[in-house]
Amino acid sequence: MAFEEYDDYEQEQMVKEWLGNNWLTIVAGIGLGIGGLWGYGKWQDSQVSKSTEAATEYVQLAAEIDASELTNVDALIDGYEAEFGANVYTIEARMKAAKKFVEAKDLGSAKAQYQALIATKPDKPIAEMARLRLARLLVAEGDYSAAKAELGLVQSAAYQTIVEEVMGDIYAAEGDISKAQDSYQLALNEGEGYSGKQIVEMKLADIKSIN
Repeated sequence: MAFEEYDDYEQEQMVKEWLGNNWLTIVAGIGLGIGGLWGYGKWQDSQVSKSTEAATEYVQLAAEIDASELTNVDALIDGYEAEFGANVYTIEARMKAAKKFVEAKDLGSAKAQYQALIATKPDKPIAEMARLRLARLLVAEGDYSAAKAELGLVQSAAYQTIVEEVMGDIYAAEGDISKAQDSYQLALNEGEGYSGKQIVEMKLADIKSIN
C-alpha cells in the first residue's frame, strides 16, 4: 500500500478540524481587523512583504527538493526554516521530502521528516496528520509499540477512521486476529467518505478468512 495514497482524505479532515476549532478566532479576527484597520496598515505591509518573500523562496526550495538526490534535503529545509521559521511552507517542504524518501524506500529518513515537523509544534490537525503518517512508517518497520504511541496522540474525531485502520494493521501483524477484525470494522463504521474504504474492506475480508 502506498503511504501517501490517502493524502486527500487526511487533508480534508485536517481542514474540517481546523475550521471547527478556530471559527471563533476567525470571527473575532474579522471584527478586530475592521475596528483597527487604520493602525494596522504599516504592520500588515511588513507581514505581506515577508510572506511574499517566504512564498517565493519556497518555490525555489520545492524545485530543489524535486530535483535533489536526497542527500542534501535536510540542509535545504533547515536553511529555509532558519530564515523564515516553521511556517506552512516548511511543513509542505517536509511533507514533500518525506514522500520522496518513501518512494526511495528510505523509511528512516521519511520518519525523520515527520518527527522534525512534529517537533516544531504545528497546529493540532497538522501534527496529527504527521503522526498518522509516521505511525504507518513505524508499522512498516515492525515497530508496533512506537506506532501505537503515535496513534494514541491522535485525538481528533476526524482522524479516528485512519487510526482504527492502522491499529487493525498492527493487530494483524501481531497475530491478534480478533482485535484486528474489530479495528477494521470500526474503521468502516466511522469512515463515511473515506477514500481507503475499499482497501479496509479487503483487509477485513482477509482477516475473516483466517478465522
